[in-house]
Amino acid sequence: MDQNNVQPDTQRIARNNAIIFFCFWLLVLLAGADRPPPRAFLWMVPVVALCAALVYWRVPTYIDWYRTRQNGRLWRVALDGLAAGLVVAVPFALQGSGEPGVTMQPVDYLIWFAIMGLMGVLNAEALYVINALLARRRDRTSSGHT
Repeated sequence: MDQNNVQPDTQRIARNNAIIFFCFWLLVLLAGADRPPPRAFLWMVPVVALCAALVYWRVPTYIDWYRTRQNGRLWRVALDGLAAGLVVAVPFALQGSGEPGVTMQPVDYLIWFAIMGLMGVLNAEALYVINALLARRRDRTSSGHT
């Protein structure tokens, strides 16, 4: 979907999604971090910001797919999430465990990529469902149904 053809209301929804996504995941990551968070934690901020930018970019498409009843939309959303999760996993896998003396084994990488891919799918599907419900509610309201 071309971002220039997106309705202002849809852009507002996408922006709100991105802001909520950014705040939610930053808080989750902070909750799991050491106290105080290590300096390397600062790298999580741009990673989560890039993910939030991706949310902003994809939410209008998800709303459009819901409204047009696009065939295979749930699979396409899942593939979006899988791809995003795997892309996010790569730089962290290349960095290693971060613990001196710990050697990552192939199964560790397999688990890491599986978890990150699954988290991407779950995030994308959750965004789709939430925005489909919002679009349905908005469409009902605008057509006079209560």
